[in-house]
Amino acid sequence: MQDLISSPPEVQSRSGQWLLEEFDEDVVIIRSATATEPQPPDWRDRLAHYLKAAPSVVVVGAKRTDTNDRIFSMGEFTIHPKGFHHLGRGVESYAFRFPEEVDAICGGVLAMRRDKFDGVGGSNLLDSSLGTLELCLALRAAGGRCVAVPDVVVCDTFDPIAENTITLQEHQTFIAHWGFDWRAPDLDVVRQKHAGTDLLWNVRFFGEAMPFIKYEQRNCMHWNSYAQVDVYRQRADCLAKVITNVTPHCSPPAKILDLGCGDGLFSHLFALSGTQVVGVDPEQSAIDQATMLTKKEEAACTYPGPSPKFIVGLGQSLPFDDASFQTVAMLDVIEHLPNPVAVLREVGRILAPGGHLIVSTPTWQFGGSSDPVYHVCEYTPWELAQQIQIVTGLNIHQTSKISDPYRDIVVEACKDG
Repeated sequence: MQDLISSPPEVQSRSGQWLLEEFDEDVVIIRSATATEPQPPDWRDRLAHYLKAAPSVVVVGAKRTDTNDRIFSMGEFTIHPKGFHHLGRGVESYAFRFPEEVDAICGGVLAMRRDKFDGVGGSNLLDSSLGTLELCLALRAAGGRCVAVPDVVVCDTFDPIAENTITLQEHQTFIAHWGFDWRAPDLDVVRQKHAGTDLLWNVRFFGEAMPFIKYEQRNCMHWNSYAQVDVYRQRADCLAKVITNVTPHCSPPAKILDLGCGDGLFSHLFALSGTQVVGVDPEQSAIDQATMLTKKEEAACTYPGPSPKFIVGLGQSLPFDDASFQTVAMLDVIEHLPNPVAVLREVGRILAPGGHLIVSTPTWQFGGSSDPVYHVCEYTPWELAQQIQIVTGLNIHQTSKISDPYRDIVVEACKDG
């Protein structure tokens, strides 16, 4: 580790990742060492203007683009159901035209209030490659707000996960200080550890949601769609085939967990292959419908193996032994979860060596949601694969899509055998 190397007006951090510049007596500017010159030419004045416009705003960062002139990031979230991710990654550079409030700015260029920067020991924090993430979280915890703005643009693709720039010591130091993994935090743990602080600023994820009454409102919705809508039936059959193809055909029958089974349609389709299926859902109304509709006389068929069984249960505390399922299906589920990390951790526990996890979910799109009433958040393929791999330790086997008219991601992950 070198001493700080000064070359006025900039100071380079010991990590080599961050350059610190004084703008005036009230504002400091931090730039990533990998960033190009920001635009437009008056970018410093613009960032300072945003910073001074509202007393609660203490960090302002630029929109980041990649070399193909697409959004790399409109700021970062980490205390979020999807864990660490770059807002807007992959969309056209013109997509964001309004400021966005985020957890942190982790690259490019950012300006912050000098008194706040000094108050949390900002110069010392910048000695880590996670420097601006820790800095922004410290300012957040102290009541400040962090905003990414669209009219200052910089080309910078610094990504602490993909580039593997974070040392084990830096990673462990972060966890020891904050109490959670910055890449994929368990939000229940975050809530307990940081209760009463402004780190829990995002009320969409830390406020109380209304009760989930989807199956009361949309009775037997999956079965009805399967019977009446050709494209839905084709999609369901395709997903069911993916699940049954990766499940061993053996005696006694292999076990599939249909996690978030809803009204039981997919459990029914899985059981048609002769496997042993257990469906779990937290909603009693969903389990009641699943049980009724998969009775042999109701399903109008005879399963070649055992009939599906259904229980009311929570994904974060599954009542099953370790390594007890050969396959776990989470079809159209993860987008509903307020804390996916806790659920994925359980999936990793109950999945047998050599077993497979299949997850399907609608692809995130700028400015829209497949179901704004019930979806907590939607994922890009990169975000979904990253979260599954980090939390479960499973190997991502492949990522595919279902389209026309759907826009689904399907991720297949497997456990070392």
